Amino acid sequence: MVFVGFNLTFFPQFIVGYLGMPRRYAMYPPEFQFFNVMSSAGASILGFGLPAADDLHLTWAWFYGKPAGNNPWGSKGLEWETTSPPPTFNFDRTPVVTEPRARYDGHPEEVKVA
Repeated sequence: MVFVGFNLTFFPQFIVGYLGMPRRYAMYPPEFQFFNVMSSAGASILGFGLPAADDLHLTWAWFYGKPAGNNPWGSKGLEWETTSPPPTFNFDRTPVVTEPRARYDGHPEEVKVA
């Protein structure tokens, strides 16, 4: 649906532009009106298809997806060094950062907060 909507939206615009129609006109000349209607119909299909695809994926993940761990990406930032969901105060004691947050040369299990 997204593929059809995208192509139906933008392919007529490409054709009309190739045939010499300027952009940003409030009223299309009669010879280009068909392409304008097709592009509008494609935008409607695209506008329906994108949320439908997202909703389908969200529903599938809700029922069949496995839960992510506390740090699924092995990130070094402090926001990922606590459990998920985080406790009220995030850490029992103030963490000490021992390495830059963008250093990813180690394995996720080697990440340490002193």
